[in-house]
Amino acid sequence: MQQPEWIYRPSEKGRNGTRVPLAEIFRYGAEEFPARAAIADGAASYTFEQLESGAQRIAGLLHESGVRPADKVAVLTSKRAHIPMMAAAIWKLGAVYVPIDAQNPPARTERLLGQLRPAAVLGDSADLAKVSHSCAMLDVATLLNCAATPSSSSWNDNPQVDEEQPAYIIFTSGSTGTPKGVVISHHNLLDYFYNHNQVLRFTSGSRVLSFAPFHFDVSIEDTILPLSVGAFVYQYRGMPIAALVRRVLIQNRITHMIAVSTVLTVITSDASLNPTVLPDLEMVMTGAEVCDPKIINTWKRNFPLVRVINAYGPTEATIVCLTHTIEEPEPDRTRSYPIGKPLDGVVMKIMNDDGEISKPGIEGELWIGGSQVMTGYLGEPEETAKVVITSGGIRYYRTGDMCRFDEDGNVEFMGRKDHEVKLSGRRINLREISQPALAYATRAFAGVLQNNGSRQLGLIVISETGAVVLDSIKTHLSQELPEYMRPHVLAYAAQPLLSSTGKTNEIQLMALLNTAWKQQPADQYVFSADGTFLPRS
Repeated sequence: MQQPEWIYRPSEKGRNGTRVPLAEIFRYGAEEFPARAAIADGAASYTFEQLESGAQRIAGLLHESGVRPADKVAVLTSKRAHIPMMAAAIWKLGAVYVPIDAQNPPARTERLLGQLRPAAVLGDSADLAKVSHSCAMLDVATLLNCAATPSSSSWNDNPQVDEEQPAYIIFTSGSTGTPKGVVISHHNLLDYFYNHNQVLRFTSGSRVLSFAPFHFDVSIEDTILPLSVGAFVYQYRGMPIAALVRRVLIQNRITHMIAVSTVLTVITSDASLNPTVLPDLEMVMTGAEVCDPKIINTWKRNFPLVRVINAYGPTEATIVCLTHTIEEPEPDRTRSYPIGKPLDGVVMKIMNDDGEISKPGIEGELWIGGSQVMTGYLGEPEETAKVVITSGGIRYYRTGDMCRFDEDGNVEFMGRKDHEVKLSGRRINLREISQPALAYATRAFAGVLQNNGSRQLGLIVISETGAVVLDSIKTHLSQELPEYMRPHVLAYAAQPLLSSTGKTNEIQLMALLNTAWKQQPADQYVFSADGTFLPRS
């Protein structure tokens, strides 16, 4: 079998090789390196042959359960080595892979499944027991037993799939107060593989450390993509403790590491990381949120020959679409490093409020165009039309990110123009936190609190029922939101603090709460008569 067209070839230019369909995403590794370890998670591991043959057998079982081309299949995910096998099995049937966090509150998972209307749900038996849906519910233990049984019927009749058909759906935090399902096509993803791998430079000799959970699209970047070219991937499970990460890096001879800035900051606290300890390291990439330039400087200073890259990309533009390689550390740098320039095949422009292209140094909204732009939001054509527009014959996604060009022509991220934030690499729309709280309060608004590099979500509610309402809201949010979206700090006010226009002064209230959190850390506060927040007694 020819190499996939997106494998990195330092001496060649262009897409030489096979445009491998997703139905055969692991076939190159299975044919070229069948007995080589492909993926491990510390508890289980699979060779390339096991990934491919296991996916064929699971596909056969899914077909027997009624899954057909274009059907959506939900996978209740955990950070385990078998998840890519499930994705490949779904693609072999021409169906749509939909990873959903198994740790979601059951009510949230039920709502997502209601939006999705899947033909099947795959997951551990304990996770399946928490939800009910009128479709096939398939236990992962049964699927893995099928994958390991040679006598199981294998699926080899991969259908021809139009590349404009959906490949996967990722649910992201939504401005309407409910998650949006971002639909990415086969065309989007296969073009992304080529575009980004010219920067990542994965080959069959690469060894990749993956931190991303499978319901986060970066897992396709740091797991599916390297596996497709015959690279090894280690799935890091659990808390990213510096000493444990160092051990994994050393034991698995990692060449490529991709980590959001929160994780990279934790790892950087290990002062012993250097080329002597990690002689195989070739690339460190961060992104998904703003990274402190001191962290990037530390890696570039400690590993001068390693490529250190800052990346950017919204889910709607297929994982990553701009990158910036740091050539030298800049110890005097105070603002964040640029997010860089577009990948091959990606176009962009920065637009001002008048619909004109912004000049260098002037902020505007970043628009991403080209073949990586999503098909749309699942079942929400009106929401799609708000952010996906055609200009000059090119489809663009309006990111909502405010950016500008620096003096070298690189794009700098300046902030958001709406209610979205990123924490630990996860995109959170603050309205999705405040909306559920309105079941108990007349007003509610969320924000990010900051203190010495620590960032936490805060929620202020206004109600006439007294501070005891915070207890009800805390319980309610634990049932409605995944853990990463739950506010760490809750605050109560009996009456709104009004601005000069007569509206609730949300910015000033959040600033006052931030001050209180810095001075007297607590998890609940009450707004006092003297205009300050005090810890709730």
